[in-house]
Amino acid sequence: MTILSPAAGPRSDRRSGVALPATALLVLPVLVATAAVVVHRSTGRFWGDLAVYRAAAIAAAGGDGKLYDIAHRGVDGIVLGFTYPPFAALLLQPLAHVDASTAIGLWTLASVVALAAVVRASLRAAGAGAGAGTVLLGTVAVLPVFPVAGHLQVGQVGLFLMLIVLLDLTGAPRSRWRGLGIGIAAGIKLTPLIFVVYLLCLRRWRAAGVALAGFTATVGLGFAWRPVDSVRFWGGGVFDTARVTGDPRTVLNQSLHGALARLGDTADVRAVWLPLAVLTAVAGIVVAVRCVRAGDQFLGVLACATTGLLVSPVSWHHHWVWCVPALVLLVVRGRRAGNRVSVVAGGLLWAGFVASAAWTLVGLRGADLHFRGWELLHTNLYVLAGFVALGWLALRPSGGRAGGDGTEGWVR
Repeated sequence: MTILSPAAGPRSDRRSGVALPATALLVLPVLVATAAVVVHRSTGRFWGDLAVYRAAAIAAAGGDGKLYDIAHRGVDGIVLGFTYPPFAALLLQPLAHVDASTAIGLWTLASVVALAAVVRASLRAAGAGAGAGTVLLGTVAVLPVFPVAGHLQVGQVGLFLMLIVLLDLTGAPRSRWRGLGIGIAAGIKLTPLIFVVYLLCLRRWRAAGVALAGFTATVGLGFAWRPVDSVRFWGGGVFDTARVTGDPRTVLNQSLHGALARLGDTADVRAVWLPLAVLTAVAGIVVAVRCVRAGDQFLGVLACATTGLLVSPVSWHHHWVWCVPALVLLVVRGRRAGNRVSVVAGGLLWAGFVASAAWTLVGLRGADLHFRGWELLHTNLYVLAGFVALGWLALRPSGGRAGGDGTEGWVR
């Protein structure tokens, strides 16, 4: 007979209680990746963007001058080309050596790991505990929101870029390498460059310089590796928006440009969009800087990200994965302050992102253009949420949080 001490049982239970969420957090990416492979093999659909990445990796591996000639036609008949800098194709080279199913499995696995890491970083930046159970709950909760689910469905790169930027801007505040993550992320996809403007407006000259140096290094690596493709991209291909979308009115384009195009039911809204985009960019950066001055660095980062999403000519639904840290912040700060309005707002925002027009309205109508009445409200929901958030922060730059020592949200 084995005699246990009185404390042995409870201590074992506590260990089991800690180990179970940690184990589940490790298993979750494997389960989602396995499901992705099964869905792809049984349907042959989805993961179109990842197919483009893989095709680009294969083309670039074959020599210079071929990268921007690829054209991947999906089962839906839509033709997609590679629109990122050559440096991105360099990083994607491992995809040239695996088959499609393996690529989907590994990419999805890494994407869910990145999602969990974003949730953890957001919890810490919001001032909450980031134990395995909390991270698991948060990760599972955001999986069904369309920016995340749609991101996983097409095999996008946005989760990785968001994680790099988030860790860069919420890490050790005096790090000499601050800004490097932004530079590298911008070298993969240009949209993170707005954070360089953000750093400059904050007068964080060193961090902005590091970001620009990192970005310049990625451009240089691209030229050294594939000079012809680099000349083609930086010599004009970067400005060819027709390679990104044929019609900005698509509901998947959740930017100010896309919203104006849907409201006017015309693809030609440049005369109206340009001045409004400039005003939005200036106002959004001012709000982001005011959030930092009010002592909330994390809100400043989110305000800057939202501004970038609004003013970009094309902000696909999966670009709005920045809703994940925003949801975490709303719930954490709301519960801590006993503010039911914030918690309810987080719940409504979650529901709105889950019931995205791309799944509901477009699925019911079977069409992606010519919206009327209440449909315009639903199809522009992300843009409206972005403007409401910036407007609220303009009035309450600290997000309603009392106090602040200027380091809140940086290190926990």
